[in-house]
Amino acid sequence: MVTSQMIAGNLYFKKLREDDERYLDSISLVSKRFLSISNQVKFILKVKGDTLPLLQNLLQRFPHIKRIVINTDAQKDTDGLLDKIAEFGVLNLEAIKFGGWTEPPRDGFTALAFNNNVKKTLKVLDCSRLIYMQDNDLVSIGDCFPQLEELRISAHNSTAYVKAAAGISCITDDGVDALASKLKELKHIAFTGDACFITDKLLNSLSTKCIKLRKISLDLWDISQHHVTGDGIGFVMRHSPNLTCLSLQLWSSDSSQHSAFSFPMENAFTDAKNLYSLTIGRDLISDKHICLLAKARPPLKKLKLAVIKD
Repeated sequence: MVTSQMIAGNLYFKKLREDDERYLDSISLVSKRFLSISNQVKFILKVKGDTLPLLQNLLQRFPHIKRIVINTDAQKDTDGLLDKIAEFGVLNLEAIKFGGWTEPPRDGFTALAFNNNVKKTLKVLDCSRLIYMQDNDLVSIGDCFPQLEELRISAHNSTAYVKAAAGISCITDDGVDALASKLKELKHIAFTGDACFITDKLLNSLSTKCIKLRKISLDLWDISQHHVTGDGIGFVMRHSPNLTCLSLQLWSSDSSQHSAFSFPMENAFTDAKNLYSLTIGRDLISDKHICLLAKARPPLKKLKLAVIKD
């Protein structure tokens, strides 16, 4: 029989989780009843490489886990953890974040894709700390997780690796185009790093193939070769009716890659009817176009002109 005290207790634990889920770890030590309740309301699980032997028990203990954070710098450990998650069976897993500096868990992605429940429910994939990502990894992600709504990608190489591999490991327009064709539910995508070789085609692909897209973020620097022009930016604004947030911070030591908008912007900003946040490198936009932006009066709540610091 469910009593009012039991209901109040559950609500209290849920409030603790909303404030900071770490509070559940402490209060679960008070009594077996508190332990049982906290197990039911815990949604986030953080695991490391040495957690592998215990992972199945943890997933059984916390049946309502929605988000898993994997903190390990060893690719084999990451693959092993994903294998165990895939084997577990029924999960309502909505998000996975990789917190360690490691190569993409390519075998782990494939293993997860064989778990139909995960394949259907996974909405958020944060790969912003993975390194040496390539176009093939983007294709794999698109194949394995077609229901993704939010994706964060790192295009990062260490200097030593770049010198040795001569840019073999990188992300290009072709990889993003293949990814965009597979992720029809995508609403938020972010690229960050120093090994992304892109042009306006990237923005065109995202705009035409991911029609639900709301947020685009490109934060690229150092050796990245980007040839994003005003044409590509204008295309996004005109062909992404749901776009609410656009962030373009494209840094390069090659001054030839820095060019302010060179196209008629009146219609571009006027068409951005839902854009409320715009962050853009100061070298990508001229004073004239800032005036045109003000004249177009999109519903901006945030405008940030980013300047690279020497």
